[in-house]
Amino acid sequence: MITAIGFSKRTAMAAVAIMGAVACSSATDSTPTVFEGLKQAAVRDSAGTSQPTPSAEGPGFVRGTVLGPSQPGAGNDSLATAPRVANAKITAYPVQSGANTGAPVLGPQAGTATSGADGKFTMPTIPGGDYVFTITPAANSPYSGVWVTTRIHPGSSDWPWWVILPNKTS
Repeated sequence: MITAIGFSKRTAMAAVAIMGAVACSSATDSTPTVFEGLKQAAVRDSAGTSQPTPSAEGPGFVRGTVLGPSQPGAGNDSLATAPRVANAKITAYPVQSGANTGAPVLGPQAGTATSGADGKFTMPTIPGGDYVFTITPAANSPYSGVWVTTRIHPGSSDWPWWVILPNKTS
């Protein structure tokens, strides 16, 4: 199963734009447990569109929905039928170096949010720049956590993210 993190426009179509990927599978930073037990997410949208270039630099925030994978036969709109994941912790860490070289070095936690019963979350505004986001479900969840990199800017919240967590058995 491919785990995905994306963001979509509010249209009848599926996700339109998506974040860029990072090529590392582990990290060396002052908090070695940040990536422990998490899988790096494949970041894409259904059309393969790359992330738009930010039109401005500065602080921003993200919002979205944490989902589990849709069941087979769920229909054509798998985002609408996917189970919502409550109580997932979303944490942002600034990338101090290595965002595009394989092993990001992270700064201290910059922000955190928790998904509600509907799986939705809103991260508080954080300074602009490159970040690693970890998405960790509750310990009793049937899903595994993931991490991804993105750039925060004033337009970061324009399109909500959808985060699909893999099953622990995947």
